[in-house]
Amino acid sequence: MAERKRPVPARSRRSAPRPALREQLKAVASELQKKRRKKPPPPPAPAEAGPRFEELAAGVKPLSQAVPRLSGPPPSVTVQVVSRQSTRLWVEERAGAVRAKAVGVPARWLDELESGRIVPRRELDLHRKSAAEARQAIVEAVSEARRAGVSCLLVVCGRGRHSRSAAPVLPDVTVECLSEQLAGEVLAFTSAPRKWGGRGAILVRLRLKKGSRGPGV
Repeated sequence: MAERKRPVPARSRRSAPRPALREQLKAVASELQKKRRKKPPPPPAPAEAGPRFEELAAGVKPLSQAVPRLSGPPPSVTVQVVSRQSTRLWVEERAGAVRAKAVGVPARWLDELESGRIVPRRELDLHRKSAAEARQAIVEAVSEARRAGVSCLLVVCGRGRHSRSAAPVLPDVTVECLSEQLAGEVLAFTSAPRKWGGRGAILVRLRLKKGSRGPGV
């Protein structure tokens, strides 16, 4: 019996790639991976463009005249500060007697006034004067005494017994004027000794102007 020959299978149309081609494919794949890794990040989005200079300058008109330049430093601004706190004398009233002195005046000056060791050189009588007239007279008498270099002034104001109001007017007006309105011109004052009117008069020690003879603080 004759032996049959087995047919040899035809080679597949898809043949396996050659070794050299495989190496080329691997090299190409490796290069692609490297390029992907080294791919730079995307550039930032461009900022929105603002208005152009031509648009901003569209409504601007040139000045008809040149602006003058200031020569030298700018003028200084002076600020005036007004203090509401007024200077007042320290005042003490006890049993109808009054004592007052400015800051820095020694207490012994009050004792000298009360004892009569300081003699007044001028006298002002306020009897039969209204409050406004008395205040004006005190201001004028103090100003004239300081101008003449007189350091001690006697102001006769009475005790207010004949006043139409319930409280004495002239003594209060005298104390108020000397301790507040004339605080910068008065050093001290006390009720006068009995020989010069007692509690119905006030002995005033004045602050003399520069160049005048007499006490000053």
